[in-house]
Amino acid sequence: MTEDQTPGTNETDTRPEGTEDTLTQQDFIKARNRRNVMIAWSLVAFMVLIFSITAIRLKQNMAARQDAAMAEQEAVSVVRDETHAEE
Repeated sequence: MTEDQTPGTNETDTRPEGTEDTLTQQDFIKARNRRNVMIAWSLVAFMVLIFSITAIRLKQNMAARQDAAMAEQEAVSVVRDETHAEE
């Protein structure tokens, strides 16, 4: 490009004025929409990850509670057996 030419006034450019701005704006809108979709999918993936971790930890805690309850029940039965054996 020579010094006397300004951007958008190229002699070989057959597009009407403003078309370049419109294309740029359309490209910008498409890029923004793609970005928004990617952010939305990232948020969904994050929510699924948090839900999965929570569900797994709840299952582990429930299993631990059952084990503790069974151990307590066994301890009580052992104490009862010992007291009955002493009598």
